Amino acid sequence: MAHPKHENVRGRYGGSCGYCGVSDEEAGGQFTVDHFIPKSDGGDDQDENLVYCCFRCNLYKSDFSPTDGDHAAGRVLLHPSRDDPSAHLMLDASTGLLESLSETGNFHIALLHLNRPALVAHRLRRRRANLREARGQLLETENQELQAIIAAQQKYISRLRQLLDNDPTPR
Repeated sequence: MAHPKHENVRGRYGGSCGYCGVSDEEAGGQFTVDHFIPKSDGGDDQDENLVYCCFRCNLYKSDFSPTDGDHAAGRVLLHPSRDDPSAHLMLDASTGLLESLSETGNFHIALLHLNRPALVAHRLRRRRANLREARGQLLETENQELQAIIAAQQKYISRLRQLLDNDPTPR
């Protein structure tokens, strides 16, 4: 049974997993609602504690809740709407792999298996699609500019022909 706030949480996360970024549309079905702080550790149904989550990330996260020792060692999970992942993670666009910039980033990647082969392949496909789209937009802009140049040249040629047709000097 879906969580009572499922659609609200889905909307806040734009239909994408808060942890790995895959959209439910790409996955072919809606995801689940995860309790960032598990109910077993005192988590509640407040909006800030609810994360839209794919089944794989939910499986890997399970009921993880960091202990004081985990916090001290940087073994914490990044909260999708509170934490800045760029301080802990970096995407290597050429390989599709997430690289750790901190112990927290290393733990986050490892706990959620964010470099699992299917997810890496997904990132590379998304990158290729973005590059194709950007190339298409660039070609469209270039085409419009060339059409404007051709139109200007045709206008100039037409004007030259008018001048030649009205020129009284013998040819």
